[in-house]
Amino acid sequence: MIARNLLMAGAALALSGCISLLPESESSSLYRLSNHVPVETAVNHEAPVVRIARPVAPRALSGDRIALDAGQGRVAYMAGANWISAVPVLVQELVVDTFDRRSTVLMAARPDDGVATSWDLRMELRRFEAVYDQGSNAAPRIDIAIRARLIDTASREVAGVRTFEASRRADGNRQALIVDAFSRAASDLSGDLVDWASAQVTQAQENTAREAQPD
Repeated sequence: MIARNLLMAGAALALSGCISLLPESESSSLYRLSNHVPVETAVNHEAPVVRIARPVAPRALSGDRIALDAGQGRVAYMAGANWISAVPVLVQELVVDTFDRRSTVLMAARPDDGVATSWDLRMELRRFEAVYDQGSNAAPRIDIAIRARLIDTASREVAGVRTFEASRRADGNRQALIVDAFSRAASDLSGDLVDWASAQVTQAQENTAREAQPD
């Protein structure tokens, strides 16, 4: 069982940091974060560009380990399994991909793409963990939370702020099933985030057009 392989941090720690007890020599399976958002549209190359910054994350969620909520403020990591990249990188790539799959209003770019952008999307990763809320042998619930800010790069004004949350129950207490639940919860959240950002930009464009009309 996964639960028997959990390596608990030694003290009750908040998400600001925790200690990994995994031996450095232990081999781990590497997992990707898959995008389950369907491809609904082609990228609109005439759309304004939104820069997708890498999410800010607490130290406990900033690496490539798969975090587990051990209860009572404790954080643990799944033994023998890691993400293929650091969690903030995975989330950034997922959001960029979701814009490509879902939005005709905005075209996504990364900061290192070096292109001019009309909007900035700043994210703060607050939760990205499996929660054993039904006992150590039961399938965990995946909880993800991201606070997003959409900023107009021309005026430097914040167009909108919202916290997105998503949860998914894993189909079982096995690594692959838990990772799949992570992917599905992250995809749900990413889709909601992209829809919200697109709606904010559409509203801003309509307001600008209305203000430009003569009285």
